[in-house]
Amino acid sequence: MAVTFAAAPASAAPGPQLQAAVAPVENFENRGNPDCKDINGFALEVDTDNEPVDGEMLAFSFNNQSGTITLDVTDNAEGEPELLGFSFSGPFAAGAVIVKGGPSANVYDYRPTMAGAIEADVTLHSPINPSGGFAALSHVAFCIVKDGANT
Repeated sequence: MAVTFAAAPASAAPGPQLQAAVAPVENFENRGNPDCKDINGFALEVDTDNEPVDGEMLAFSFNNQSGTITLDVTDNAEGEPELLGFSFSGPFAAGAVIVKGGPSANVYDYRPTMAGAIEADVTLHSPINPSGGFAALSHVAFCIVKDGANT
């Protein structure tokens, strides 16, 4: 009698793009809360410290200018945060966003786009967990750049 074993995937899959401006790239497996230094090129990071909350406003300042990031969070059926939308006010934009849930995080990197940054996006999510759904959001880091369109 032959017995075979199927290997489990080495890491969680990033999942679909949904309506987000760029496709997620899974990164940072089992590394705590990754930050913008992990993906290079950002002078400013603003993060949620904890799981994001719908309507939460993250205020920040850099080089004597102020900005705000407003969060739009959609919960899953269990009441856990699952999808993230955001919008910036002030002269800043997201060059990348790191969305963590479970042991892994997805990176939404806007630098390769024509604009190189984005002021708002929708339906960002964490990687797919072993049960086949998105892991509940536990931490979000915004890698911020100066935005000429918002000045």
